[in-house]
Amino acid sequence: MGPAGAGKSTLVQSLGGRLRCDTGEIWGLPVLPLLANGVQLVPTFSRLWLHSGSLLWGETRHMVRLRTLGKALRRPQARGTEVLIFDEGPVFALTWLRGFGHEGLREEVSSEWWMTAFPEWAALIHVVVVLDAPDHILALRIRARPRDHEVKQFPDHEIARWMARFREAREWVLAGLSQHGGPVVVRLSSEDAGPDRLAERLAEELRGRVCAR
Repeated sequence: MGPAGAGKSTLVQSLGGRLRCDTGEIWGLPVLPLLANGVQLVPTFSRLWLHSGSLLWGETRHMVRLRTLGKALRRPQARGTEVLIFDEGPVFALTWLRGFGHEGLREEVSSEWWMTAFPEWAALIHVVVVLDAPDHILALRIRARPRDHEVKQFPDHEIARWMARFREAREWVLAGLSQHGGPVVVRLSSEDAGPDRLAERLAEELRGRVCAR
């Protein structure tokens, strides 16, 4: 978990040679379960829709993805790997909803949904790896890489403001999860350490905290 430019994808790739791990993400979930879970969440959506006067497509889709992913992770299945690692996964979706979703997701109208989401995900996630770097480094990396990002063309002070908003939402989500017993938070900086060095340190952390379970 970290802002754009922190090096999350590169770190996940480096971990692949050190741990028997699979990767997952919030995107590309099966269509039928998404539709079924969307129908089940209509009572929750209706309160937000009435409050905002909009159907809130981005927000409702993330909420449906979270419900669908959570159910999939609870299904009994053979564990072929030690670890399942998410780059843009549940903590990313929760952070986006809190920090960048409609203001209703920061108000009383959504409190019941958050009170349900936090214990559910606290029980499913063992470790959150928070990867970060100083704002000026993130800005340089975002501009240098080929893929687009909403702040890529912003001046440095606007990128710093966006990053502050992201981090505030992330910490709020982590605090909410912590109130329900988990997960462990491991913080790493990619400012000076390369992906191989970070991957080695993180692999040791995960072997001790998750793989022994």
